[in-house]
Amino acid sequence: MAVMYCHLSYEDYKSLENQMREFNETTHTSSGGFYHKSVRLHVSGDLSMEFHGPLIGGIGHHEGPDQ
Repeated sequence: MAVMYCHLSYEDYKSLENQMREFNETTHTSSGGFYHKSVRLHVSGDLSMEFHGPLIGGIGHHEGPDQ
């Protein structure tokens, strides 16, 4: 598990708090039909962080050995 600590100004903290409440998730699709979900947080004026979920789907993709 990764842990990151950031000391933010009051304004940056409140902005981050509002973004987390809104939870604006996006979907990104590759040319092979795979896609992943992601969430981008603008932490401060010079720092943004984007978190990507695992790749899903795709041409010829199988989830497990029985499929």
